[in-house]
Amino acid sequence: MANSANDELIGTWVTGWSGARGYDNRHDGRVHASLRHDTTGDWEYVVHEPTNEELVAIAETLIKHPNRRLVAFTDNTAELVKAARTAGMSVVAQDEVIMSTAMAGHDVEDPRPAEGFEWQIERDGQHAWVSLHPENDHDVVAASGHVSVVGDVAVFDRIITDPDYRRRGFASLVMRALAAIALEDEVVDGLLVATQDGQELYKYLGWKTLGSAIVFEGGEPHILNSPTAHS
Repeated sequence: MANSANDELIGTWVTGWSGARGYDNRHDGRVHASLRHDTTGDWEYVVHEPTNEELVAIAETLIKHPNRRLVAFTDNTAELVKAARTAGMSVVAQDEVIMSTAMAGHDVEDPRPAEGFEWQIERDGQHAWVSLHPENDHDVVAASGHVSVVGDVAVFDRIITDPDYRRRGFASLVMRALAAIALEDEVVDGLLVATQDGQELYKYLGWKTLGSAIVFEGGEPHILNSPTAHS
């Protein structure tokens, strides 16, 4: 990712992703942050291609606040990991990537649910949630997902398929339904952070990888009582 436009792009992702999850967020120049009240209970910093000076400053903060983390987006994982360790941080996870797509190439029509299933759609301003349920049991969520519209970007998040309903194309249906909702606004690009499990699906749907996402904490690695996954 080139530095110029992508600092702003990362800020857009933070705004949409935080909004999807109800996190407070703030933006201080190139460093963005979300308050993960439901997981770590503390701030998670986000930055694109951090400099050594930024890494040192963030590392000092993470060491003082052990529940805080840094998510750094990069094209050069090995170099960033080395620099972050030198600054006093350790790697928590490095199996996620940030991906984008041109929304003009996506279907503008709501997909029909699979036979025996129906959609539930909720909206709140620029946020929308869709879920797929068996017609005879609305308490069961076969698949679900969320999209936020931030300016001309659609930020997708939490695309989840219940283990009992996988390998039936439901995640693709959810992505199509979310894209149709987002395209009601004049969105140009789609953006998401994908776990390792979801990357092949998104590639199949035409998404392209922009860079890797690496999660760091201060000092020696330790296990917190919450997940780090973003999408």
